[in-house]
Parts: sequence; structure tokens; C-alpha cells
Amino acid sequence: MKCLIVLAALIAVAACAPQGDIALRNLDIDHAGLVDGSYSFSYDQTDDHKREESAVLKTVKNFDNEDVPALTITGQYEFTDPDGKRYLVKYTADENGFNPTITEA
Repeated sequence: MKCLIVLAALIAVAACAPQGDIALRNLDIDHAGLVDGSYSFSYDQTDDHKREESAVLKTVKNFDNEDVPALTITGQYEFTDPDGKRYLVKYTADENGFNPTITEA
């Protein structure tokens, strides 16, 4: 199921990309940890848009102080804006929410 979600996300990214001569150069998907929900993927495109992401399962405390499983997702992507500036976005998504850091590359 997680593999399908990752694949659907990649297809959505490709569908939203501007039409033209942009193509996928490299794609690497590792869903070997599918049993516990962990995964990783990366890709880059001919327009130099790059992305990589991985998730691992860990145990966290819920509101009732019980141990529950949760995914920690980390990743980054790079892109060039219409003005030609290159950006790097690094992020973590876990029990504390989505936390991005954006820098000019």
C-alpha cells in the first residue's frame, strides 16, 4: 500500500510538471521495508529538479502516554524558480509536524 502511495505521489509530481522537454533521469524506489512502513525514494529530472525522501518507523508516546508506532519522514528537494534562483528545501515530518528549512543553493 505504501508503495502505491509513493508511486502515486511521483506520478502526481510528473503530471504537475510543466509540459515540454522535461524528463526523468534517475528514479530509485526502495520499499523493502514495506512490512514496517519504511521506504525511500529519489529522483532527478532533466530540468535539475531533484528530490529524495525516506521514512522509518519509530515508537512515540500518544496523548494517553501509550507507546504507538509513527513514521518519521526526512527528505529534501531542489528546484529553480522562474527567475533562475536555485533553492534547497530540507524537511522532517514526524509527531512534531512538518518542519521545512529553505535555503538558496
